[in-house]
Amino acid sequence: MLSKPTLSATLVGFIFLFFSGWIFHEYLAKDFFSQHYVNMPSLMSNEINYIALGILIEAYLLSVIYGKWAKGKFTLASGFKLGALLGLFVGLGLNMVSLGTIELTDVQGTLVEAVWSVVYFGTAGCLNGWIFKALS
Repeated sequence: MLSKPTLSATLVGFIFLFFSGWIFHEYLAKDFFSQHYVNMPSLMSNEINYIALGILIEAYLLSVIYGKWAKGKFTLASGFKLGALLGLFVGLGLNMVSLGTIELTDVQGTLVEAVWSVVYFGTAGCLNGWIFKALS
C-alpha cells in the first residue's frame, strides 16, 4: 500500500486531478455550471485545504485500487477502464443521488458533470497504468 508505484501514482494523480479539476470548474465550465445551479448557496466555501485533502485521498485510493485490480498487467487501457468506472460511480451515481436529495444542479448539469468525471478519473487511471508499468 505504500510501494513506490503507489506513492508515485498518488503524487502524479494528485497533481493532475487538482489542476485539471481547477481549470475545468474555474475556467472552462464556470459559465455553464453557473446557468445550471438550482440550490447552490450564494456564498460557496472555497476551503482549498479540504479540497486538496479530498483530492489526495482520491488519488491515493485510485492508486491502491488500481494496483490490486490490474493484477500485474499495467496498461494505459486498464488504468482508463478503472478510472472511468470510478468516474461513473462518482460522477453519475453520487451526483444523481445529490440531484434527488439536495439538487445543487439541474439534470443537464449533473449529466455534464458525469461525463467530465469519466474523462477526469479515466485520465488519472491512465496515469496510474503508465506509472505502475514503468515502476513495476
